[in-house]
Amino acid sequence: MHITVNGRTQDMESGQTLQGLILSMNLDPSVVVAELNQSIVPGDKFASTSLCDGDRLELLSFVGGG
Repeated sequence: MHITVNGRTQDMESGQTLQGLILSMNLDPSVVVAELNQSIVPGDKFASTSLCDGDRLELLSFVGGG
């Protein structure tokens, strides 16, 4: 299947969850904000949110600093 992540099309296996994708990108789910098809997905829903062909996903990862 094909989804768009941060403006770039990616091929992936069907049945992938949002959490699986985030972990495969070496991101820490606890500091990621996800917008799937123009709707914010709460962090506690990442594992139960399945991705589908044609989805549009924006991921933001926050880092601390000073």
